[in-house]
Amino acid sequence: FVSLLGNSLIGSSFSVMKVAHDSNKDGGSYLRIPTWWAGTLLMILGEAGNLVAYTLAKPSLISPLGAISVVVNVPVGWLVLGEKPSMRNMLGCMMSIIGGYGIVWVVASGSVDRPTMTAAEFEALLFQPAFMVFLAISFGESIDLIWSGRRTVMTYVMVCSLLGGVSVLSIKAVSSFVLLTLQGDNQFLTLVPFTTLPILAFTLMLQIKYLNMALAEFGTPEVVPIYYVTFTSCAVIGSSILYGDLSETSHQNVAVFVFSFLLTAAGVWLVSRGSVRKEETRARSASLGQSPYAHGEELEDDMEALL
Repeated sequence: FVSLLGNSLIGSSFSVMKVAHDSNKDGGSYLRIPTWWAGTLLMILGEAGNLVAYTLAKPSLISPLGAISVVVNVPVGWLVLGEKPSMRNMLGCMMSIIGGYGIVWVVASGSVDRPTMTAAEFEALLFQPAFMVFLAISFGESIDLIWSGRRTVMTYVMVCSLLGGVSVLSIKAVSSFVLLTLQGDNQFLTLVPFTTLPILAFTLMLQIKYLNMALAEFGTPEVVPIYYVTFTSCAVIGSSILYGDLSETSHQNVAVFVFSFLLTAAGVWLVSRGSVRKEETRARSASLGQSPYAHGEELEDDMEALL
């Protein structure tokens, strides 16, 4: 429930932030725009909910539930941005919900989760060779994308996703340290928590920065689905390597997990498809000084959305 509520707030924040980006035509500071602060607050509250959820469950369970943010973004985008949902949007929402249920079922029926871990246990897991490779790829590719200077949706989103996979694993560890410390077992007597906290803060700040850059230059229907698929992939792979989330899951359940994830990803793509086409049509018509219905383009899009 906590994860569902948190992701609902995050989904709402995308549309609210898009309003701020659309109103900032002069390229000024976002700090003076109330809607930007509102969107940021919603995202912080949503991430705080996810922080609590990561304390209670596996990252491989919580991360895929980010599809809820995509589903919520459909009605919120309609109310806030005027992005009217189509039949394709609704079908995508249904697919995302069914796929999300499959993911929850597989992970919930798998190995027993360890709600907390000590700093010593986490340190032992960190130095697994496979996880060292995962970290090297995540940070190395992020640095390469940042220094490339490419301004594409995939560049921005991949930086968010690669670093997001690291931040998810850090959140799980830090929340465990805090919970154990509050229970009387102080985990802040070693360097591990003080190393993990700066990494968590650094990756979260870069995530917010590049997500804002993506939303400023591209529409939410384009950013949200790509971000969901890439972020979830990075988080699940990292969690499976570090925490062994799927290590005790049967081959049949792993197949169901993969199918459910692909079904959810396809649903997320469908949610965005119709809106992207409509935005392109309106922009093209506006540049020509024509009505969107000038050549039946909007009607064509609406008919295609029914397929």
